Amino acid sequence: MGHMGQPAQRARPRPQTQAQVDTGKATLAEHAYDVLQNDLLAGLFQPGEKLRPQALQERYGVGISPIREALMLLSCDGLVANEGQRGFRVAEMSKEDLLDIIETRKKIETELLTDAIQHGDEDWGAEISAAFYKLVHTPLPAAEDIEAGHRWELAHRRFHFALLAAARSNWLRRIDEQLVRHSERYRRMRIVDPLSREVLARDIVNEHQELMDAVLKRQTERACELLRAHIDETAQAVSKFFE
Repeated sequence: MGHMGQPAQRARPRPQTQAQVDTGKATLAEHAYDVLQNDLLAGLFQPGEKLRPQALQERYGVGISPIREALMLLSCDGLVANEGQRGFRVAEMSKEDLLDIIETRKKIETELLTDAIQHGDEDWGAEISAAFYKLVHTPLPAAEDIEAGHRWELAHRRFHFALLAAARSNWLRRIDEQLVRHSERYRRMRIVDPLSREVLARDIVNEHQELMDAVLKRQTERACELLRAHIDETAQAVSKFFE
């Protein structure tokens, strides 16, 4: 409070520290990365399409620097191709690439699942059950419903990551997370394509139920067999789009 007869002075706003400025930049870059990644996974950009930073800046309403940083991160993930002076393009897609992703996922995920079953505790089992509940209560998306597809994929991703969460290798889990996102990009082709109802006709709830039951009962061999079959079913369904 000021002296008697003098008005109290307003506190001056403190200037931002460099750390706060850097945090703000990181937050904008993370936002750009998240929204651009989701649109890439959803198939809103065509494979091989040129990604112009200025156009993306207008689309997402963020600065050019966060956009460029997001593109660099996505090129490290393999969702974007960095062509140096020629800029960035959406990564290409092919049946051969899909099958390579699928085969690699089966090898890594069965190893992770085996380790998770061996070392998982009650909290691990509870998270699997919670993720399954969320998944079965998230409606399967209709064709061309991009937002519903995003919600379902988040629930689906959470369930599969929960299965493997008790595995001890952080590096294998990180590699698998990248593979899952790439396979998700292929899987979401069925949402963009209005002629894909037969792809959605699988009893996906029962597939996940059987897989969860085998995992929680610690039936390692059966759980790995079901996981491989589940991943293969997706590959076979999506492969139709390349025929």
